[in-house]
Amino acid sequence: MAKKIVALILSPRELGNCEILVKEICRNVPFAHELQLIRLTDKEIKPCKACYACLVNGKCPLDDDFKAVAETMASADALLIATPTYFMGGNGMLKVFLDRCLQLYPASFSLRGKPVINLVTAGLKGEAGYSEMMLNSFSLILGLKLRASEVFYGALPGEIFLDNDEQFQRAAALGEVLLGEKERSFDEWACPMCGSDVIQLLGQDRIQCVVCRNYGNISQNGKKVELKVELNPENIFFTKEQFQRHGLWLQEMKARFMRLRRKLAALTGVYADQGSWL
Repeated sequence: MAKKIVALILSPRELGNCEILVKEICRNVPFAHELQLIRLTDKEIKPCKACYACLVNGKCPLDDDFKAVAETMASADALLIATPTYFMGGNGMLKVFLDRCLQLYPASFSLRGKPVINLVTAGLKGEAGYSEMMLNSFSLILGLKLRASEVFYGALPGEIFLDNDEQFQRAAALGEVLLGEKERSFDEWACPMCGSDVIQLLGQDRIQCVVCRNYGNISQNGKKVELKVELNPENIFFTKEQFQRHGLWLQEMKARFMRLRRKLAALTGVYADQGSWL
């Protein structure tokens, strides 16, 4: 039976670098498959209202395309997510979509465990900013299984493959990885928990991975830098159990608001008439 691959395209450009990149990768998938593409910028995804109604009754009051997109992603055997770099970050629609994923806590379907490859395109080499970190954080929060994460360079539509065999070859290699069984390997200087190479220095030898938010230590052995990172028991997304625990905390927060709403209204009410809205 053919595998179903769903590609989430964050670029509004038709046949732009994000679109042709995922299609080239799928040309090299060594399994029978069908490719379904979602251009997220063509969908109506409204910003989350933070009402938490979805946590109480399981229904979001916003009527748009979010649920259809999320259900299509959940039905996939594997995912590809591709974003262009805008002002050093990924397309803002990705964060709007992620904020709405609060309603996945009570949903009957889940994205957890789906294999995914994250793809970033950028116009200038070394100028992808935090786009890759943004995609990887998105995937970790939703519990996706990150098979690979790559940045491809090219500004004009199609330029990533213009006289560039190296990027063609990298795309082909990713096709082999997406539905394969081989576990992802991490560089020695990357976080051993999630593979991120973005680390926050906390002073002394203490560090925190910016993507998975687990803590650890950094040391140097000759010219070799070594990272040791352990699971943070207070993490809210890294494991399935932590994700579920955070969902219970969110539900309790809604209940706490109902208990305290009069006191909170009295506190915030004194600010109601200050300033003018444009």
